[in-house]
Amino acid sequence: MASILSGTARVKHSSKLPAKATREQGVAMLNDHEFFLHCDPHLSKFEALTSEETPAVPDKIKEQARGETKCYRVTDIVHAIPAGLWDTNVVSTYEFTNITNGVFARIKSPLSIVMDTIWEIQAGEDGALELVEDVEINCSRLLLGVVKSQCEGGWEKIHAKMLGRLEEEGAQSASS
Repeated sequence: MASILSGTARVKHSSKLPAKATREQGVAMLNDHEFFLHCDPHLSKFEALTSEETPAVPDKIKEQARGETKCYRVTDIVHAIPAGLWDTNVVSTYEFTNITNGVFARIKSPLSIVMDTIWEIQAGEDGALELVEDVEINCSRLLLGVVKSQCEGGWEKIHAKMLGRLEEEGAQSASS
């Protein structure tokens, strides 16, 4: 149920894959949840969760799902949260559902913050493969700007780490 106190924002980023990277390598990288978590510039620690409940997955994701959703408890060290609303350690639940061209990630954080992100390997306008991150943020209007700025402030580091892995894999493939 939507409220006049809640808001939604969208953020989309894309980066070209290294020339030697394949779609399969990109999708495999996105499906490597532990590597994915280590790309988080704010990560302090994480642990796999087991649950009796199956996480809710949007219908458009269910159609593309490959395997079961995996859940993790993630502790991030987040700076610059205004007025002491949070300590520096923010514990969130991450749910990963592998999909045909990548991964769907749902992050549930304190203060009713939910971020749904589709990470995919897609062909760009020029035909080159791209890493595409499409985020939908749902939270209090009071926090929306802060959460969006966190997404905007960290994406380049995340993409750089992912592209670095694909660059290494391409170099290894070329030398073998």
